[in-house]
Amino acid sequence: MTARRLFKLIFIKTIKINFKFVIGGVKMEIITEIDIINTYNERQKDQCNLYYQYKRIKLENPILGYKRIAKIMGYNYGKTRWWHCGKHTPTPIQTIDWLKSRNLLPLTYDHKNIFLFSKVLGALFGDGGIFGNLNGIFLSSSELECVEEFGEDLKKLFGDEIELNSRIIEGGEYGHSWCYQNTNRNVIRFFLALGAPLGDKAFLQLKVPKWVLDGNEIINDEYFGSFLGGELGVPKVHKHKNRLDTFSLGITGKDELAKNRIFFLKTLANYLNNKGIKTCSISINDHKKCNRKGEPTKIYRLLLSTEFENIASFVNSIKLNYCIYKNTKLLNTFADFYYIKLDKYYQLREKGFNDTNAKRLLKLGPYSCYLLDYSTR
Repeated sequence: MTARRLFKLIFIKTIKINFKFVIGGVKMEIITEIDIINTYNERQKDQCNLYYQYKRIKLENPILGYKRIAKIMGYNYGKTRWWHCGKHTPTPIQTIDWLKSRNLLPLTYDHKNIFLFSKVLGALFGDGGIFGNLNGIFLSSSELECVEEFGEDLKKLFGDEIELNSRIIEGGEYGHSWCYQNTNRNVIRFFLALGAPLGDKAFLQLKVPKWVLDGNEIINDEYFGSFLGGELGVPKVHKHKNRLDTFSLGITGKDELAKNRIFFLKTLANYLNNKGIKTCSISINDHKKCNRKGEPTKIYRLLLSTEFENIASFVNSIKLNYCIYKNTKLLNTFADFYYIKLDKYYQLREKGFNDTNAKRLLKLGPYSCYLLDYSTR
């Protein structure tokens, strides 16, 4: 067994996962019928109000026919006749019925797939999204396996039938890439109600949905894990072999969105800090590329500490979704940096430094020391 392979096995054994999820015995609702209706325009909302008014009158007065109910409502009975026959219900009601048939409304924290919903939602804030015309939900990646995984996750949530609305296309302005797209409007409306951004994110206010922030640790891990999987910049060991280069996460936006972007990144920083990961300042720079409308944008970048202990905490605590390459690269970078530290440790010991002083000079924390002690046995 190679030294690197041994290192990875040692490291993987230290990963801790907490699956506790307590709601205090209450079925807390995340989205309901009204949240789906609110994703539609005012005309559709009015139609839903009329439909619910008809249903209420009929429930309270079961002997009344559709003509009498139409007269009470002050409308032509042509509309209530169709509703009486169970046909031509408002479009939002059809979406609601479709979701209810799959036990997705109301969506509560104790739903069996709640973590998977959070995982998919996080990707929509990164390399995915919803088209501004509501014609599709998508995820782009340079890795075919990742967009395929995204599609499989959607099927787990909504059923195999949505595969009829899906496709994977090849593209890439700056190299080969893949894009999974699904045009099922019921799926799109559902994620819109969950808080997914609609349209070009460079023009949008970004906000982590409240239900995610109010959720448990795993909900947070899945959401931020997908967002980081798309937007994280993985560092490499510097050519001088004495440090790592920039470890950061960047999002774009117009100048007018500076306050929003800073707040969004501070929310992310708070999540990372709670996981024991050190974050640094937020930098703002001109973006090399313009947005799709040809307007200049800024890139807002949250910097992370490149200390060895911090990299160890990140690898040990953060799950990156939909990104095989970044997971592998991050682990390899950590392994390379670890062996550099190990080599310097031996050099310091040969120069006469004791164990404590050598570790102090190398700025090794408790977890780093554990790995070092394990390797030097």
